[in-house]
Amino acid sequence: MPVQPIAPAEAMRVVRSALPLRTERLVLRTLHPGDIDAVRAYRNAPGQRRWTYTRDQTEAELMAWTAGGAPVFLRDGDAVQLGIELDGQLVGDLMLRITSLGSRQAELGWMIAADAQGQGIATEAARAALELCFAAGAHRVTAQLDEENVASRRVAERIGMALEGRFVEDEVNPATGELGTSLIMAVRRAA
Repeated sequence: MPVQPIAPAEAMRVVRSALPLRTERLVLRTLHPGDIDAVRAYRNAPGQRRWTYTRDQTEAELMAWTAGGAPVFLRDGDAVQLGIELDGQLVGDLMLRITSLGSRQAELGWMIAADAQGQGIATEAARAALELCFAAGAHRVTAQLDEENVASRRVAERIGMALEGRFVEDEVNPATGELGTSLIMAVRRAA
């Protein structure tokens, strides 16, 4: 059966109409300029960058990250960064990226402030974002993570993802200067 690509206008309509997305405890919403201090605090906190394979974010990068605006999915690689609120406080963010319109693929990534970890926040947010990916037309959703990031692997497994690939020492982690091993976790939409 031929596969129809994700229709950008429909994907944007679905995601825009879902936001802010409320779960049992959380609100997922677009980030805005007023979030910059909270984002800086948890994204550049010691130890946090270990799992994102990036150096601390500069002021200009943080400003771009929190610029806000409606989600735009016009081409492969377009993404939206959603803030995760718990009790009115920003405690992390979640990336939703369309990796291939033609093959109906999306990717999720998440980061939770250190003091909010261990409460099921990442799982609850990722589960809601996974459903949003499927509603926007994705057939398959992935997460790429460091093999040593056991907590994120558990989040991926809790939302139904399974290990599809292991890439040994495939990338140098700027935060540590060491080679890391990547895992590709994925789940397909139930037929």
